Amino acid sequence: MTWNSASSNFLLAGMTVSVAFLLVPSLSITFQIVGLGIAVAFLGLPHGAIDAYIARQNGLWRSTRGFAAFVGIYAVVAIGVIGVWMIMPTPSLLAFLIISAWHFGADANARNQAERWLFGSLLLSLPSFFHPADVASLFEAISGASAGSLVSILQVWAPVAAIGVFAMLVRRRPPAQQRWADIATVAGLVLFAWALPPLVYFVIYFSALHSPAHFGRVIRLVPPPDRSSAIAYTVGFTALTLLIAGMAFIALTDEVTLQQSTLQIVFIGLAALTVPHMFLIDGICRARFGEAE
Repeated sequence: MTWNSASSNFLLAGMTVSVAFLLVPSLSITFQIVGLGIAVAFLGLPHGAIDAYIARQNGLWRSTRGFAAFVGIYAVVAIGVIGVWMIMPTPSLLAFLIISAWHFGADANARNQAERWLFGSLLLSLPSFFHPADVASLFEAISGASAGSLVSILQVWAPVAAIGVFAMLVRRRPPAQQRWADIATVAGLVLFAWALPPLVYFVIYFSALHSPAHFGRVIRLVPPPDRSSAIAYTVGFTALTLLIAGMAFIALTDEVTLQQSTLQIVFIGLAALTVPHMFLIDGICRARFGEAE
């Protein structure tokens, strides 16, 4: 595992928020959900909205017709994910957790697939280990009553993944400074998962580590003269996605509570966008050009 400067930001943000929660521990779930929505809107969506630029850069489309075809395929896959989730909510949530473990595992810049899976699955299973009731409530709000049963699986897996990750770190022989940085980052994940509510833990990770790390990897692929074009794609697709999310929010609030509709839009929406995003980055760009997520 080789960590970039985003890990330092993550540790600083996590420690700051953890101290704040020790002083003011009663932050309502409403504020947590609002924070999640803001983090996803302004950090999560942009780091996927640049996909159209990445696809163009890698020759997947060149013309207006090619652009329309790319956007159409991307949308069909996203809509398909939402449709499957509506039919099979609990299996879809489980599949999303597995996909997300692989996706987030790239943040560790792991040397092999086993390390990537272990890190990603540790990240996602820790909240269930420390706060099973809270995570079960979130899962049930997103995917129905039966989804809460997934927590028991994550509870069992969390210590297994933790042992595996720390064993790999201890067995490594990188420079001493790098080894301690790796250990500190993973220890931070464990500490923050214990100290913070699950949603706050996810927001800190997503905002301070995952999104900056992804942007850092992507920006290195963008030639300086072309960065204005990349930003234009990012802003445009972010705005379009927010517009669609807003329409879905209005439709859902007539049927479920405000909190539940926000959770469903955020997590089901993330699943819908993550699948085509990973198919592009891991399935096409990496296979054809060796580019990492």
